[in-house]
Amino acid sequence: MEKKSNVGNGRSQSDDATGGFGANGMIKVREESDEFIIVQHRFYTNIATLVPHCSLVELHRVLHSTPTRRSCWEAFHDQLKATQQKRGEHPNDKVAFYEAPKEKVIRTITDGFDVSGAPDDGGYFGLGLYFTPEPFAINSVMSATADERGLRHVLLCRVILGAVEEVVRGSRQSQPSSHSFDSAVDNQNTPTRYIIWYSDAQTRVLPLYVMSIKVDFRTRGLSKEPGSRPTSPWTSIKDLISMLSRILPRSTMCQIRRLHNELMERKTTRQQLVRRIRHIAGDKILLCAIKSIRAKKAACSILASQKDGKS
Repeated sequence: MEKKSNVGNGRSQSDDATGGFGANGMIKVREESDEFIIVQHRFYTNIATLVPHCSLVELHRVLHSTPTRRSCWEAFHDQLKATQQKRGEHPNDKVAFYEAPKEKVIRTITDGFDVSGAPDDGGYFGLGLYFTPEPFAINSVMSATADERGLRHVLLCRVILGAVEEVVRGSRQSQPSSHSFDSAVDNQNTPTRYIIWYSDAQTRVLPLYVMSIKVDFRTRGLSKEPGSRPTSPWTSIKDLISMLSRILPRSTMCQIRRLHNELMERKTTRQQLVRRIRHIAGDKILLCAIKSIRAKKAACSILASQKDGKS
């Protein structure tokens, strides 16, 4: 059957349904799927209190099925093995974000990263591709350009850092300063940028998803619950979910992450979330997880005090 096109713009209805990404080596991930929930939860836990204003509305998985994408996939995994052999057991691969206008996202997926000119932000830390670490995901979102639907698009990528060196602002560096390094960061202690040099762009970066985010700071959601915190020891939901993920099966954890997403979006309250987690996990498992968290914190506290005593 022939696809109907929108008058005047040449786009098919299927393109509109997938935000224009559907026919460009990507497939839309269903919002109700476990895959969507896992990516959404990972993103939300990194932007924390800004979730009500930055909702993930669409997710497209990159398909490494075309000759170009397959070649990139193979080159990345060859580099992963090579870096592991060169630098030790861990190749220092990370998940990171890369913001770009919609058209550039599509070109990146179909043709690879553009390394023909200076980085979009002026190249303050040298000539390379700049990626945002997960804890600073909001920086990538806010730097992205909104499309005609008001959505900002961010590539979720896997990057192989290997051995990193720190570069200073204003650097014109375009490659590792020595064979001891593979990539760079703007700060060794708390990096806000990972820099992959242009020469390594096609081997050290693997795009995984395109995240389409709606930013609206007029959004409020549910107001915070009145009253003070409980007098009993407080366990964060994030810590609880991390501990439960070691105990419960993946499908059950996806249910819990979905509920946590709703809390972060202010569609539900903490009290409602805890009740539903109790129903899903059961009191016995929940109590076991809470005890493990508290024991871990107590052990860390003892180690910290011992270290302070020696210094």
